[in-house]
Amino acid sequence: MSKISVDIEYIKDNLRHIGYEISDCVEKENNGKNWQLKFSNSGSIVSIYDSNNVKSTVVNGKADEEEKTALKFIVDSLKAKELVIDPLNPVIVNIIRSRKEDYFYDFKRIPHGNNEDMLHDILCLANNIENRDAYLILGVADDYSVVGVDKEWKSNNIFDFMRTQQFAGDHMPEIEVKDLFYKYMRIVVIKCKSSKYVPFYLTKRYKGINQNQIYTRLGDTNTPKNESANYSEIERLWRFHFERENE
Repeated sequence: MSKISVDIEYIKDNLRHIGYEISDCVEKENNGKNWQLKFSNSGSIVSIYDSNNVKSTVVNGKADEEEKTALKFIVDSLKAKELVIDPLNPVIVNIIRSRKEDYFYDFKRIPHGNNEDMLHDILCLANNIENRDAYLILGVADDYSVVGVDKEWKSNNIFDFMRTQQFAGDHMPEIEVKDLFYKYMRIVVIKCKSSKYVPFYLTKRYKGINQNQIYTRLGDTNTPKNESANYSEIERLWRFHFERENE
């Protein structure tokens, strides 16, 4: 068996991408090379060993057992190059750290309990007034603390539901569902891609989501379900539509 080469910089960079702030990295020689990582935003102390045993990472310190177990799995997987951190992950980490909401992202503590609310949020974000990629971030509470999303939660039903809706021009918001990390916790991000097909709206009512009604997001506030975006917001969205129609 060829020896595994531990890429400690790769591991450190990816831990930063998921939100760990490394305060110290000490290289040691104690029955073989190893590195000890400490963090300014976690009580965990991680020891990474230069060995062929990819599961040899040890996590000690003052963190709880849930974090220690999850962090060991993450570091072992990074060591073996079996885990690829999504390029979006550091973007979302920085958004969470901003401790505010804005026109192109929204936080939810738990996944939606009903499709009506989810559809409303997606329409508002997909129709954001700057026509940029927007993010519905699940697993973040109102006080911006990260609580994570249960591992049992699955995203397949989102696409199944969206395909059942009747959108104007048969143009459904283009979304991606991404499993990301905030430190050791799983979070889920529904990415609403910037599109030339804005504004998105229904031609057939779905519960409280009215047909032929355009919703958007202004600042940190969605258009209420029983209202419509105002004239200038709708005009702005149609301008994006026609300016990009030849793409």
